[in-house]
Amino acid sequence: MTVRFHSIVSRIYPVIAGCIFLGLGAVTLIHPEILGYYAINLDQPSARTAVRAMIGGGEIGIAFILLLGGYMALSSRQRSLIAAVIFIFVGLSRLLGAYVEGIDQLTIQPFREAAIEITLGALGFWTARCSDAGLAGGHVSYSDDTD
Repeated sequence: MTVRFHSIVSRIYPVIAGCIFLGLGAVTLIHPEILGYYAINLDQPSARTAVRAMIGGGEIGIAFILLLGGYMALSSRQRSLIAAVIFIFVGLSRLLGAYVEGIDQLTIQPFREAAIEITLGALGFWTARCSDAGLAGGHVSYSDDTD
């Protein structure tokens, strides 16, 4: 039962992470003014274009790798690790940014978001480890799992 659960989780994590990036990227691409949530004013067309490209397009690109990477010979484990590293570094960068800006100057929002991102990253590392677990007693297997 545990091995089956790990197998299911290790296969769906890259899909869930990909859907998160796809959703965020699509919303930012279509409506870059959503960054007003962070008090970012996009008054100029060039600013909106840059946000659409770098954030919207970048997140959609990440989603593409996570959702369709199996068709490009990327295993579930590899896609989980990609998502985990991205989530962890976004969360850590958010914490670093909060420290640089002065923690006493901020609301709870960046810390809540960093906690979510770091948790999603940790889950990605866990699922990558789960995808390594073999069917016989959790021994590590380095088979080519390309979905």
